Amino acid sequence: MGLPDGYCSNFNNKVDPSMIKLQNMKSHDYHVFMEALLPITFSALSDDVMEPLVALGEFFKSLCANVLRGDLVMDMHSKIDLILCKLETIFSPVF
Repeated sequence: MGLPDGYCSNFNNKVDPSMIKLQNMKSHDYHVFMEALLPITFSALSDDVMEPLVALGEFFKSLCANVLRGDLVMDMHSKIDLILCKLETIFSPVF
């Protein structure tokens, strides 16, 4: 996946292969990672796991937008409870 020049840091320079981790990322790099690159990895997950994770990413993408519309905020407010409940169901330990 190609990103426009200057959009974010070069992720090749941010990966430490010896420790298998990302390092020295700025906050914008994390936003790009969460909004653009991480959903690609979600495609390998089952739909019941992928759907709330993608919805959470879209929530934060809308929240961090340059312009925050009132009608969109109300829609986000009504959906966040359902998203969090789905995530809790998926990631809570089974007893």
